[in-house]
Amino acid sequence: MDPTREPTHTRCAISACGWCDRDGVECRFCAGTGWWRPERPHRDGNGLVVWHRIDEPCRGCAGTGKEHSPLAVS
Repeated sequence: MDPTREPTHTRCAISACGWCDRDGVECRFCAGTGWWRPERPHRDGNGLVVWHRIDEPCRGCAGTGKEHSPLAVS
């Protein structure tokens, strides 16, 4: 994955999102890049299931790079 890639969206789909309006809180899933690298299962020619890394917009922040569900503060 290209670490210089920009987030895919400037805001999420929520019209009045308090998380998108904040600055300085990077998404913990993608480290603020807006992209993540999950693994996808794939069955090879011998029937063995192997895992492939793929690049896709981060689902934790809707591709914005901004944290949308921070851990609860104790």
